[in-house]
Formats: sequence, structure tokens, C-alpha cells
Amino acid sequence: MADTINQGRRRFLKTSALGVAAVPFTGLMLQQQVARADLPRLSEDDDIARSLDYRHDATEVTHSRYQDGQSCGTCALWAGGDADWGACRIIPGKAVARGGWCNAYVAG
Repeated sequence: MADTINQGRRRFLKTSALGVAAVPFTGLMLQQQVARADLPRLSEDDDIARSLDYRHDATEVTHSRYQDGQSCGTCALWAGGDADWGACRIIPGKAVARGGWCNAYVAG
């Protein structure tokens, strides 16, 4: 009986280790797919855009947290690569402007 429990435990540990090791690769693949997706552009009138004080053009931002030089393209949440419009990790299903800005900006 103890041998059966040990074998089950070993199998569980091996499976768990493989699953944990696969997580970073799965996230990377998903990130690349999201970045390449042809997403509809986020409207500044969208509810999520308004809640984040999002603007397509960072140079027009008057928010107190904004600092010169910040934009979606320099944010750690940007997943759009070199495109003018791309994915943001906190705004699902919509593309944001590389030159845009929101109050969730994280220095990248």
C-alpha cells in the first residue's frame, strides 16, 4: 500500500513540475498571439478607456500622474511590439495607440 502511495505521489510531482515549467512558455505564446491579433481600436469614449483616463495622444494628456515621455509604447504593459496600434495587457480585446497614455502606466 505504501508503494502505491509513493508511486502516486511521484506521478503527481512529475506532472506538477511539468505543468509549472510550461506556464512561462504558454504565457509567451499567448502574448505573441495577442500582440499580432487584428484587434479593434479602443475608443476614448469606451468605459474602460474613461476609467483609465486613456488618450490616444499622450502629448494631450493633462492628468496629474502623467510625466513627459510616457506613452503606451514605453509602458511595461505594452504588448504591441513596433506597431502604431497594439495590445495592452490590461485592456482585453482592444488595440491602443503606441503614442497613447492611461493612468495604469508602468515604466518599462
